[in-house]
Amino acid sequence: MKNKILQILYDLRHQPVISGVTLIGTALTIFLIMIVVMIQQIPVLPFAPESNRPRLLLGCNMHLESLNDNGVRCAGLSFNAAKKLYENLKGVESVSYFQQYAQKEDIKGPTGKLFLANGRKADADFFKIFDHTLLKGRFYTREEADAMENVAVVAETTAYKLFGDIDPIGQTFQYGFKPYRVVGVIKDNSPLATLGSGDVFIPTSHNDGDMSFEEYRGQTSVAILAEPGVDFGSIRNQVKARYAALSTELEESGWKAIYHESPYDIETVSFALGGINATPDMESVRKSRFLIFMLLLLVPAINLSSMLHSRMRRRISEIGVRRAFGCTRSRIILDIISENFLITLAGGILGLLLGIIVGINYAALYDTAQNIGKGGTPALSMMFNWAILLTALAVCFVLNIISAAVPAWQASRVNVVDAINANK
Repeated sequence: MKNKILQILYDLRHQPVISGVTLIGTALTIFLIMIVVMIQQIPVLPFAPESNRPRLLLGCNMHLESLNDNGVRCAGLSFNAAKKLYENLKGVESVSYFQQYAQKEDIKGPTGKLFLANGRKADADFFKIFDHTLLKGRFYTREEADAMENVAVVAETTAYKLFGDIDPIGQTFQYGFKPYRVVGVIKDNSPLATLGSGDVFIPTSHNDGDMSFEEYRGQTSVAILAEPGVDFGSIRNQVKARYAALSTELEESGWKAIYHESPYDIETVSFALGGINATPDMESVRKSRFLIFMLLLLVPAINLSSMLHSRMRRRISEIGVRRAFGCTRSRIILDIISENFLITLAGGILGLLLGIIVGINYAALYDTAQNIGKGGTPALSMMFNWAILLTALAVCFVLNIISAAVPAWQASRVNVVDAINANK
């Protein structure tokens, strides 16, 4: 076995260009597949504070159309509309009304130093759905949220920036130029958890004018935690019926509510949720994803096959000499496939390492719409769907072996005398 490996390495060194192109082509294939997988997996994999992603649904938009003309009103939900559509659904464990997108706000503590922090308004049930780790104090209560008391839960790094080594519980700070009292400190969380992350959380309720700027429209979103095992379709059917009832209610004022298959699972929110007045098309997203994977696998395979044909033409005399000394056709085919196997293995490892390096160091890879900043990259365990990557590597092996087998078989069938004289 050792002599065989040394022979393969010797053969590869004497064809450095073709061997190198094959190696780099395989590495880039695995690397690009890893990048695509990472981009698609991070928004849907469960991790704190969004460990409940497999059971999480989001209601977020209101689309109204006029019955009398072509008038359209589109926005987020008002607090009351959100409750009317999503409160007390069967098969639901918890419902939270919150601000979908964290907002950067000016914040300062006793030192008077002003800095920006990602703040999010949320009711008390928010912390039942999004599993933030409480380090000190407590979460604010439903009574405090309903009364919109000036209390806040802050992340540990933000607490340290505000108060230094002083115990932050009970301390007051300025957020958006309003005073808030710290009641709890949570563990720092990744902004990759786009629905549940934040540096500062403050209460909101039906009395919050910022969350409802008219009867049915505002900037309220609804996080819904389904009970284990409950089919999302049954929840959507209930919401669809409520939209129909809302349209009946709106008829007197000349409007109707348009249903767009809400609430949405986390995959739809991440990849298919477009305009407020459009129904997400997740099927098209999946088809596009499948096409991308096929192109990433097949295009390099076609190029590698051409390179292998070229390599066999260069080695035809060598193959003729080996055949003349008694080497069997099956041995020649096996040796050529073994060479290609080693190149594919080395290329796969190289591509894997490149993917890890880029995944760890390039935060903007996961969210080009915002500046994630330090701490925005995911943990190594979050970045890879090993089943997909191993499948991709296996497919690369199969395609490369098939690419090698055809020219190897053709080379083994060449007449010995013609092969020896091929380069003369």
